[in-house]
Amino acid sequence: MKKLAIVLVLLMGALAFVPQNTEAGVGIKAGFTLSKLLEKSPVPLPFEWANLPYFTGGLSFGLNLGFVTIQPEVLYMRMGGRYEVDSANSLEYRFDYVQVPVLLKFNIVPAGPIRPFICGGGYGGYLIKATGVMVADGVELPHMDLMDTYEKLDYGVLGGAGLTFKLPGLALTVEGRYNYGLKNLWKDPVEGEFMRNTSIMALVGIGF
Repeated sequence: MKKLAIVLVLLMGALAFVPQNTEAGVGIKAGFTLSKLLEKSPVPLPFEWANLPYFTGGLSFGLNLGFVTIQPEVLYMRMGGRYEVDSANSLEYRFDYVQVPVLLKFNIVPAGPIRPFICGGGYGGYLIKATGVMVADGVELPHMDLMDTYEKLDYGVLGGAGLTFKLPGLALTVEGRYNYGLKNLWKDPVEGEFMRNTSIMALVGIGF
């Protein structure tokens, strides 16, 4: 939590020095994620990870330059994956991150009440909790702590598209994104072993 507070202070401090002829703002975002682990191994895996659903939310900071908006964010994200044998037997890897995406948002229509946009950029994430959850014969077993097995830092690229609805005094956004991790999550991988995060996101935001 201390690291998150430092990031928030730095971002808000940076916004205080933007030129006066630009439009800067802050907002809140919340939404739904479908995360999935992509895993490669020198030995064929006996299963394939499926989507792990969860919620996300946080703060966004926008510096509007007209056609382009620079938009850093601070989000709480759950990444990971799920493997389900049947309704009574499953395994989930839950990786909880403080994620800091930095986006370039291209406003296709920079004026008017409805403004479509596309966005792209990169993200960095810090792992705050890693848990393995197994259900056997309908009984949830004691959770496994995976923090010592996986890297704490993650990074990757992301892209998406959405709409901004300009209302008096605020802006409402709806968007979809795709995150693609570039970091090998294994702390001590063997040769040919690789695991990365991916996630599809649906977000709603309110900007001031």
